[in-house]
Amino acid sequence: MRNRYALLAFETLASRRGATAAGEHGPPDDGWAGALCDALVASDTGRSATPEAVRPGLDLPWHDPDRMHPDWPDWWRHHESAFADALAAVDVPRRQADAIAREVRAAYLDPDAWAAIDGAPAALDRLEAAGWRPVVYLNGPPEVDRLLGVVGLDGRVTRAFTSAATGYELPHARAFETVEDALGDGRFWFAGRDPAAIGGALDVGIPGVLVAGEEAVPSGGRSVPDLGGLAELLDGR
Repeated sequence: MRNRYALLAFETLASRRGATAAGEHGPPDDGWAGALCDALVASDTGRSATPEAVRPGLDLPWHDPDRMHPDWPDWWRHHESAFADALAAVDVPRRQADAIAREVRAAYLDPDAWAAIDGAPAALDRLEAAGWRPVVYLNGPPEVDRLLGVVGLDGRVTRAFTSAATGYELPHARAFETVEDALGDGRFWFAGRDPAAIGGALDVGIPGVLVAGEEAVPSGGRSVPDLGGLAELLDGR
């Protein structure tokens, strides 16, 4: 019998404080704007900003997933200029913005800032019990396993991938194909909060499910209110 994999976008499992919702600036940002704000408050500048103010100035790779990038040996250093640009856009002086950008890694990975989505542990257990192996994909830094551990989900995930290592952000076709290549022959379903990622999965022949999304579901996709709904959908398939 072929292995069955439920490929889950990381944001369906965990969230960071300060995460902004999907909207005019693209998909949910997984807390990047909040991390920049936390780093700003922790600095000695005496300044602060809201995630909603910072978000429009953030230019991150998954905002333009067709833009290719190499397998960066130092993912965080490569992104410091983007962090500094976003801080400068809310009137932080450039030299201070550059210094604060170097502290974003610690702020983003702060264990106290992260929590599992309500119901995620039970949904992962239910998927596993139904014969579906949970696999995670993070558009972001190398520390996906560390973040899963912080929220207590590492023992419930078969394998985790991150665009920092693969070189491709969802919804790029190669992001999905990289997972398929790594795991070998099997059946895959994908679930995420970004309709564009659902469309990307459908384009490569993987059924896609929008989780807790208010946007329109791409043609051929499905939607569920939460991960528990995904487990119910896949049970028996």
